[in-house]
Amino acid sequence: MYEDFVKEIVDGYIKSSTADHGIKQLHTMHKEAVSRTDPVILELGVQTGISTKIFLNAVHRGSGGQLVSVDIEDCSHVAQSSKWTFVRSDSANVENVLNTAPVINSGVDILYIDSLHHVDHVRKELLGFFPYVKNGGVIFFDDVDSIPYMRGREKDNIHTEIGNRDILNFINEVFEDNIDKLYLTFERGSTGLIMLQKCAPLGTKLSSQPQLRARKSKIYWKYRRSIEKRLRRLGVSIS
Repeated sequence: MYEDFVKEIVDGYIKSSTADHGIKQLHTMHKEAVSRTDPVILELGVQTGISTKIFLNAVHRGSGGQLVSVDIEDCSHVAQSSKWTFVRSDSANVENVLNTAPVINSGVDILYIDSLHHVDHVRKELLGFFPYVKNGGVIFFDDVDSIPYMRGREKDNIHTEIGNRDILNFINEVFEDNIDKLYLTFERGSTGLIMLQKCAPLGTKLSSQPQLRARKSKIYWKYRRSIEKRLRRLGVSIS
């Protein structure tokens, strides 16, 4: 299914004489999907159905795979397949999506997050659906690279630049707080693509406990260490 569509993407990646990061990222998702036997894929955000067709091509290579796509708009017309379930819903409404597509309860092999590009919305989607991702399953995030949207670049857009940076910072914090549960791969360029691979049993939730963040001021930390040493010499406990 959608063989010609996918072939154009694959050939474009293989034969391109210059770096086409957008094609590369689509190729990465398709390659991951076809590497799995009868995958259950959950796609959050449909629009024109580019990723939908890529995932359906992978699903139709086996006998038991399924794709569930969610969008707040009616995108039911972008594809046709007996293995496709379209859910018109707020993609952060986890309960509604699960009720409409109960196959998700058995475990998701690939979760693709490409809906409302706002960090609070992405947070709700990731925290809500992460427990339903299988051990070894992957989570793709689109729109995580700010570089093409920075001042003077080809897609110059301050709103998207800052929004993508906020989402990237959030994903980095999630990785830092859950480094024992995740592998992270980041492809830069175009809109950017992050892949998180889950290394934890089905049902495992992400840690919500805040951890220490990156240190930004050498002067502050040098001064702080000096104070801590003095307090230790005085026998004062430091938490």
